[in-house]
Amino acid sequence: MLFYTIVFVIIGFALGAFIKDSRSAIIAIVAISVVWALVWGPWAVAAFIELLAGYYIAKNVSDKPKQS
Repeated sequence: MLFYTIVFVIIGFALGAFIKDSRSAIIAIVAISVVWALVWGPWAVAAFIELLAGYYIAKNVSDKPKQS
């Protein structure tokens, strides 16, 4: 299960880095979680949290001002 944790955090990070519209990114995260619920059932809740964690990490990294 650690493998899936890493995968979903990376996917969430990619969504946060490449999709600039927050609403679209959240819709994509929910859609991925729903599809994952069809595959693994209640583990979709964990996948949802992992996707959100990756998304917010990407948003915090990209929003920080660059120091030179």
